Amino acid sequence: MKMKSFRYIFPQTFKSMLANGWMTFAAVMTITISLFLCTLFWLLVINVDANATALEEDVRISAYIKEDTQDYSYDRLYYDILAIEGVEAVEYISREDGLKNIAGRFGNTDLLAAMGGVNPLPDCYSITAESKDHVASIAKKLESFTEIDDIRYGEETVDRLFALTDTLRIGGLILMLLMALAAVVLISMSIRLTVMARKKEIMVMKWTGATNAFIRWPFILEGLFLGLMGAVLALGLALVCYHYALGYIAQYVSFLVVLPLSAVWQTTVLFALGAGLLLGMLGSFFPLARFLDV
Repeated sequence: MKMKSFRYIFPQTFKSMLANGWMTFAAVMTITISLFLCTLFWLLVINVDANATALEEDVRISAYIKEDTQDYSYDRLYYDILAIEGVEAVEYISREDGLKNIAGRFGNTDLLAAMGGVNPLPDCYSITAESKDHVASIAKKLESFTEIDDIRYGEETVDRLFALTDTLRIGGLILMLLMALAAVVLISMSIRLTVMARKKEIMVMKWTGATNAFIRWPFILEGLFLGLMGAVLALGLALVCYHYALGYIAQYVSFLVVLPLSAVWQTTVLFALGAGLLLGMLGSFFPLARFLDV
């Protein structure tokens, strides 16, 4: 397309957007709300997935020691555990240290005082496996140790987190599709009003030899601009909300893995802007099809 054609296309694009001011506003707001919710779901899913992956990679087993175990048995138990195939390291954690570790996750809260001065935690060994594939076999062998009262590792938690991630993905996808449909419909209605108002002009242009591309471009650009404006607004709101959520989670739920803004902003920008432009293009495509067939 020749450069002089764009001297016509760009003014027409903004002219039609201003002529349908309220519909333009409604379309932009719908895209903003849709992409804001979609972006929040995107950020939620990647953070849940990060927590599941972190737990899966942290291949540790907690073996809790029975209360009546004699002190002289601890050293023997340590070396017996270390001799199990697949065990990389064994660390003894006293009940006092265990309570301090838990308190540290909740902002160094005085848990001992909160529990009336009674520490309910047992002594335990924290066992690091060479890989996650050895965890189940190590746990099974630990069951035969008479000094071990209970064995816990993150398999069930990881499975639940991955199941939650899958549920969020499916639910988020359904919500994204519904919101995207609403946005496309409003963009289509906005552009349709312009097309209807210029129906005769479009027919004359076709009869005088104007190509479909020449007629279509102002409306495509209008849809792209609507999508881009909505995406920018949604992206700004989502990133601001995420920034404040990071501070809250770091203060009150510090044991969760939350990806920093520097690690997610690039993919989030690409996701939001790409989705906005796609919605705008789809919204501009449908109203034009019947009017170009003359």
